[in-house]
Amino acid sequence: MNTALKGKKNDFKKKAKEWLYITFGVMLIAFSFTVFLNPNNLVIGGVSGLGIIIKALTSGWDPALIILIVNLVLLIIGLLLLGKDFLLKTAYGSLTFPLFIFIFEIIYKSSGVFELLNNLDMIIIIIFSSSLMGIGCGMVLKLGGTTGGTEVIQKILFKYFHIPFSYSLYALDGVVIILGIVFGVQTLNTALYVLVFAFISGAVIDLVVFSGFNKRAVYIISNKIEEIKQVVLDDLERGLSSIKVVGEYSKQERTMLVCILSTTEYLRLRSIIESIDPTAFYFVVRANEVRGEGFSYE
Repeated sequence: MNTALKGKKNDFKKKAKEWLYITFGVMLIAFSFTVFLNPNNLVIGGVSGLGIIIKALTSGWDPALIILIVNLVLLIIGLLLLGKDFLLKTAYGSLTFPLFIFIFEIIYKSSGVFELLNNLDMIIIIIFSSSLMGIGCGMVLKLGGTTGGTEVIQKILFKYFHIPFSYSLYALDGVVIILGIVFGVQTLNTALYVLVFAFISGAVIDLVVFSGFNKRAVYIISNKIEEIKQVVLDDLERGLSSIKVVGEYSKQERTMLVCILSTTEYLRLRSIIESIDPTAFYFVVRANEVRGEGFSYE
């Protein structure tokens, strides 16, 4: 009974931590939009870009309200076409994103500190806004969340027309960016800055999503494979696998060891391999993500 209660308590803590991270990620996205993108009419695509376009064309409609309305419409469409399974985390991000924009707008307008940011060079604005946006999006995506918007359309296109997410993302964002130029919301020069924004934010998203996975996959072929194996099992206390391989030059069958190690563990293993068998052949690749006992399980 105690074990069951402890398990439920740990699950609750884990879920609460996930939702806390998703909320903080959405806050960063909203902060980047409110402080950097919206005041400079930077149309980066998606529903947020659409909000900036409509704000410019309607002489001041609140982008937070526009994003909320569009997200609600897309949520209803998504519920009808995709079912209720996708709804919870999508709805949470769709509703909290415009809410945080509204809150940051109040702070932005009432504080003179943020107005100083308008005098920054555009390169500085792009670097900081894309970095914050990338960190926020990465945190949300890493835990299976979303800020809604065009992602709902992407899922619909994938389900019914089998269009890959990457293609639909580029197409939808591209249409919004082009609309920003056509309606005179941003110039071609600004649109080129937006491309830099997309590149930096995409790179930061990858860094955040795959952060914490600083592991190395080591492949080893040696004449003293048993000695090396025992070191990995006993000293490093890591599991490993054996693969039968054939050298195409010698046509000899050999055993290759494969193990996943942290960078520190790999450095120890490298010294051990060289001391046991200086002629050993081994190579190392970075493992972007590792899941399983000893790495992702508590």
